[in-house]
Amino acid sequence: MEKTTVKVRRYLIITSVLALASSAAACGGSSGGDRPGASGGASGTGGTTVTPAGTGGATTGSGGATAAGGSTGTTGQLSCTPGVSPAKPLITDFSATGWNETAGKFGTPGNLTGSIFSYGGSQTGSTMQANVDTLGQDMVLSGSVLPGDYSGGGMSFDQCVNTSIYTGVQFTLGGTTAGCDLYLQIQTFEEQSTSNRGGCTTGCYSFPSSPKLTSTSGVVTVHFADLTGGKPTTPAAITAEIVGLQWQFQSPAPIGDGGQPGCTGISLTITNVSFVSN
Repeated sequence: MEKTTVKVRRYLIITSVLALASSAAACGGSSGGDRPGASGGASGTGGTTVTPAGTGGATTGSGGATAAGGSTGTTGQLSCTPGVSPAKPLITDFSATGWNETAGKFGTPGNLTGSIFSYGGSQTGSTMQANVDTLGQDMVLSGSVLPGDYSGGGMSFDQCVNTSIYTGVQFTLGGTTAGCDLYLQIQTFEEQSTSNRGGCTTGCYSFPSSPKLTSTSGVVTVHFADLTGGKPTTPAAITAEIVGLQWQFQSPAPIGDGGQPGCTGISLTITNVSFVSN
């Protein structure tokens, strides 16, 4: 499996906005910084619920500001001492019980909840949208990546996860990356900016990353021991300060003399997101 270190710059999380819900203040997920193969960037778009037909879903928010783990209407720094060890491994399956359309929240109260987000790269044309398809029961990341750039989206938690029970994350993928390389990154408290409820003041957003995911269809498992780059550097330390998950699409390496390609028409579905203990 190819080992690739991916680092993101600053990005914007805009928590999910529903067509019938009133607007609320947002504090959301994360990204930022340079990684090999990716240039920086900060623009972001908000996650929304898609109508049962699987279409529609307006986005809110735009460009430039950083964002972090948290929830709508929640203030104050996240705490990982001790944090929460989820009683159940399932984070969400985006079903009627795993996605609260009214609140714009995934998860189950009493276990682990949070918001979805998306972010763009440094180039204007590298964009991403995060939506929830209530019919398909999955999160849909759709957008494009220009040559040499990246974009992505994910899930920010309302609480810091601090656990010794779980050894990795599992999820089910579908759709297409349109030729982009795909990575899972674990958002950690010490690399999350203090302005975004994290613990980092300078040089932030260096998150541990999986190797390039070789499958974009079916069940994928990423163990914390597989992660490289970013901070912290050991599986035990990572599991003590997880504040979110993000899937990053990155322009692939050049092929021959053809130059580095971009990726147009990304439409990736993500569901059955859970922790694993094996």
